[in-house]
Amino acid sequence: MTMRGTKIYIIRHAEAEGNTFRRAHGHFDGLLIGRAAKQIELLRGRFLNESIDAVYSSDLIRSCGTAAAVSEVRGLPIITDERLREVNVGEWEDLSWGDIIYNFPKMCGLFGSDPARWFVNGSEKYEIVRERMMGCLSDIGKKHYGGAVAVFSHGFSIRALTCEILGIPSHETRLIPYCDNTAVALLLYEDDRFTIEYQGDNSHLNSESSTLAKQTWWRSKGEQKSEDLRYVNASGKITALLENESVGLLEIDIARDGDEGAGWISKIFIKPDFRRIGFGVQLLGQAISEFRKLRREKLRLEAEIDSPLMEFCVKFGFEGKGDSGGVCLMERNIRNWQHI
Repeated sequence: MTMRGTKIYIIRHAEAEGNTFRRAHGHFDGLLIGRAAKQIELLRGRFLNESIDAVYSSDLIRSCGTAAAVSEVRGLPIITDERLREVNVGEWEDLSWGDIIYNFPKMCGLFGSDPARWFVNGSEKYEIVRERMMGCLSDIGKKHYGGAVAVFSHGFSIRALTCEILGIPSHETRLIPYCDNTAVALLLYEDDRFTIEYQGDNSHLNSESSTLAKQTWWRSKGEQKSEDLRYVNASGKITALLENESVGLLEIDIARDGDEGAGWISKIFIKPDFRRIGFGVQLLGQAISEFRKLRREKLRLEAEIDSPLMEFCVKFGFEGKGDSGGVCLMERNIRNWQHI
């Protein structure tokens, strides 16, 4: 018997560079990284016994890559639609959240608390995000009436859609919690309207695979701690600041191996008290950002064999390219220039 209405599972993409490096990636086409592979595996298991008729996704890499968790085992194509994209954050694209908080404090606050009043140069208006998301989901609901579909999108856009469906005004956006990477909402589309069966469900994840479990920025104001670095660049020597405290140093060499399409990290250092809590990877993200602007394809550094630095490099996608005298050349692909 054909059911009335359409079941629409709307799913946030898995962990991507913006989440891990703590950078603003709206239309910037950041890659999947960190816990993404595990999250996608767990998401695949969650949907293994669900009947799905079609898979839709934002056309951005991080969303399409996550959509494969549902599409591949069913032999379904991923139907991309730009209307499912994340909000375009204009001049904020690929800036660190620490720099944004420091340089745009008022607008940064409004971004999460009253997005209809948020606007920076080149950004997309909140009402446009709501309208395109609602239009896309309505079209999908009509096309697959009586069936079930999986739709993959992004955090801000899903939050805007949820507020629109529930009639929550912009200044009360905080009533809708931030959703985890690969969190699932179930919508029912019937008689030209949506109802929400559940939202933000990350029950397929555990504390090790959840992105939000490792971060504090999203918690209530009384619990929130700053965890976003900002940077001061003085001729390739980049000081990392946590609010106004210096916590690390990144030195880059833009000349070395530039003819091979590579960028060099001469030094990456985090003070001992700030290690293994997510700050080192933010420095790596800053280095990647600097060299992508120069159209470099690879990132290189040297690490002593079996050192903590080598362990860090392997964890975040570097491969050994040969060693000499107990030092290993580490290299990571960083080519991703579509939206620079």
